[in-house]
Amino acid sequence: MLPKTIPILVSSTVKMELPSELTGQDRLAFFLLLLEKKEELGKGRALSFCKYGNSFMENLIFGMIVVISNREVGVAMSDLNHTVEFIKEIEKLKSVTRFNRTLDGRFENSAEHSWQCAVAAMVLQDFYPEKLNIEKVISMLLIHDLGEIYAGDTWVFDDKNKVHSHDRELESINKTMSILPEEKYLNMKNAWLEFETGQSFEARYARVIDALVPLINHLEVSEVNYNPDNISADMVLEKKKFIKDESEELWKLTEELVKESVEKGLYL
Repeated sequence: MLPKTIPILVSSTVKMELPSELTGQDRLAFFLLLLEKKEELGKGRALSFCKYGNSFMENLIFGMIVVISNREVGVAMSDLNHTVEFIKEIEKLKSVTRFNRTLDGRFENSAEHSWQCAVAAMVLQDFYPEKLNIEKVISMLLIHDLGEIYAGDTWVFDDKNKVHSHDRELESINKTMSILPEEKYLNMKNAWLEFETGQSFEARYARVIDALVPLINHLEVSEVNYNPDNISADMVLEKKKFIKDESEELWKLTEELVKESVEKGLYL
């Protein structure tokens, strides 16, 4: 005598039971529904069965579900491997040196800059007049210099190389981010492009932070009268003037940082 229900499908999160009174076309329809709903039942997980169907067609459908589900597990593992390769790839950002120094006298790297910008964005957000999705800002700042892995950092006052820096960094971005599974790659690349073009309040605020942090660093770590390139205050303010359109308070901070830097002998 059959039990009232027959366990037929088990995954790590799903156990389904087939009512024993289902017969004929109803049973076949139920198995077809399983195939249709396989993603909801256990996407990316191997499915195993406690009892197979009573007909060749039912067993065939079970087999299709198992094969497709196991194939999805293979895809998931492939995605994981590609993601790990991406994590290995971005290790290279730690080797990209910038023109700002650190307290121990060495040149900082782009990974350190990205981290400091992300933290600065968190603590300065109250001084930006627009409501922000701060998680989005932080994500942008953490990836905004990934294009420097193969393009290198371009000095803000190197006007000649700045002209084509976006194109070089975009090429680098494609090389680095395309290691990721396609959906993650496209999402991350679009976030980078949004930052580059300032297409949202979050992107514009992130660009302000990216411009402010080097000013703060330079004032903090540079020795008195360190100005080997004869940079003037006017040159700095010209590069940072876009901040004025974004936040009155952060523009005042910019002017104050430049003034203190002049007093320290860092700008003419």
